[in-house]
Amino acid sequence: MYQVDPGESKKRLDHFLAQTCLPFSRSRIQKILDEGLITVNGRIEPASYKIRGADIITVHIPPPAPSEDAPEEMDLDILYEDEFLLVINKPPSLVVHPAPGHPNGTLLNGLLGHLSREEAGEGEGPARAGLVHRLDQNTSGLLVVGKKSEVVDHLMEQFRGRTVSKSYIALAIGIPPSRRGLIDAPIGRSNGDRKKFAVTSGGKPSQTRYRVMTAYREGYSLLDITLLTGRTHQIRVHMQHLGYPLAGDPVYKKKGRKDNLLFPRIMLHAANLGFTHPITGEELKFHAPLPPDMQGALSQLHPLDPSPSTSPD
Repeated sequence: MYQVDPGESKKRLDHFLAQTCLPFSRSRIQKILDEGLITVNGRIEPASYKIRGADIITVHIPPPAPSEDAPEEMDLDILYEDEFLLVINKPPSLVVHPAPGHPNGTLLNGLLGHLSREEAGEGEGPARAGLVHRLDQNTSGLLVVGKKSEVVDHLMEQFRGRTVSKSYIALAIGIPPSRRGLIDAPIGRSNGDRKKFAVTSGGKPSQTRYRVMTAYREGYSLLDITLLTGRTHQIRVHMQHLGYPLAGDPVYKKKGRKDNLLFPRIMLHAANLGFTHPITGEELKFHAPLPPDMQGALSQLHPLDPSPSTSPD
């Protein structure tokens, strides 16, 4: 259930949902709209409906259809697992969902293979497994996966309610003058390239906290970054906007900021994740150390402060 902010008025219903229901693909949102499973103030409205401030939008999530994605054997780095959920440390370069160019060999395929063995006979097998959030292909780190539909729904509510704690380790080009800062800048689709995101006056409110852990002689800085909101590409967009884009990022660059070293990917790692267990109510916190490729990248650099106060691991 969503309540429309006054600043969101006059947007098309389908556009609003595409920006708000982050765990859903655009095609799934459109399908749910077509099936009449989305109501505005209790009424079914077309995709072209112009939303108004204080509108109450309810999404009736249908039971997942049997998955057509093939289960695959995959060596998953599972940090925690019980009968309701699991937490995975995703390696870099692993695609999360099948897509054009990546029809298989994805994390979803690996999860289907794992759950088809572990959940056999329970009636809540692979089709019910739910990736609650996403990481870009070249971002490594922590993901939580629900095994049952009610667990997925509860976790999604936590993400929407911003009660999930998420922090990242990133290597940025340049050294911010302030050791700590808050980037408070709205993010929306880029006017110049609709496949990209940018800081724009019509975007969604977005906040990112950063802390400089280590500054390097080569002109890089290791950052501890906490998301206060969860927009697509938020860290990459905000750091580019601040003037310190992430090392290895081929998309969100900054004029005058040259990446002098060759990095194998975007230097971004989802290191910490905390949430409430949907069934037990226990507060769970997880940490994933830096993967070998990021450790190797940092080994090329020389700290300005030979004794940094905080280790990236």
